[in-house]
Amino acid sequence: MNVGILGAGISGLVCGRALKKAGHQVTVLEKSRSLGGRCATRKFGDHVVDHGVQYFTLRDPEIRKEVEGVAGAELQKLTAPILQAEPKGAVYREGEERFYLRSGNNRLGKLLAQGLEVLTETEVSKVEKSWRKWKAAGREFDAVVSCAPWPQTAALVGMKAGDPGFDPCLTVLLEYQVGRAGTDGAYARMDTSGNDPLAWIACENVKAGRVADGCTVYVIQASPEYSRQHIEQNPEYWASDLQVLLENTWNLDPSKRGSVFAHRWRYARRKEGAPAPKDLPKGFFLCGDSMTDSRLEAVWKIGLATAEKILG
Repeated sequence: MNVGILGAGISGLVCGRALKKAGHQVTVLEKSRSLGGRCATRKFGDHVVDHGVQYFTLRDPEIRKEVEGVAGAELQKLTAPILQAEPKGAVYREGEERFYLRSGNNRLGKLLAQGLEVLTETEVSKVEKSWRKWKAAGREFDAVVSCAPWPQTAALVGMKAGDPGFDPCLTVLLEYQVGRAGTDGAYARMDTSGNDPLAWIACENVKAGRVADGCTVYVIQASPEYSRQHIEQNPEYWASDLQVLLENTWNLDPSKRGSVFAHRWRYARRKEGAPAPKDLPKGFFLCGDSMTDSRLEAVWKIGLATAEKILG
């Protein structure tokens, strides 16, 4: 078969690798220049910063073996603790193993894409069935797999998404021209109550080789409620607001501020308990967190399961 995969997220790339290993032709169509989906990393001045997935777990031994095989020496353990806002100072899931990739979490997407035909900067505006073939971006396929969030996928095939099933997330990267400070030796501080706009504050300095000497870089991810309220506003407004909240939380000196970068994740993570889409057209498949939760292990598994479904 000739299979088209929409989106170069982790799940789609895992699915594509499995299909190619089984002897089928695979083409991945990605609208951006980068690979890995929400395993996103960017150059931020002299720093390298994960502005999507901050870390991932490898609880499943089979998935762990596969990730270790793909990532090799890039795979690093994150040993600094995550602190909870309440009870104050409590360690979140103490003893849990957490991982990242040395040169950026998007490196996992690049490694998974090796050997696949990947067309970047290729916008797919519609997917149409023509007799027994599917048409997308001027190409014909026997089957199509989408790993894009369900609201985006539904629009491509003319279906109604209903409840999008995803929470948004406003993300801000902040540089301070001072050595690591304010974190109490932790990697991150998290608030799961939903009441604090600062749902997540992480210090990228914990990841070896990521941040230039003499600087500290923080990643803020706002709560779903704050993100919904402000997602259509000018990023300068909410980035500034979140920055001030960070400085008050960790007693940072505003005079040491450096660069700022703001990013909207409109479909950041799947809501807990959101139903999986049903009644898809024959020959059209979904993977990614339209079908499961947004953890890396979960989307990896659904990528493999989707490939198995296509192979029959």
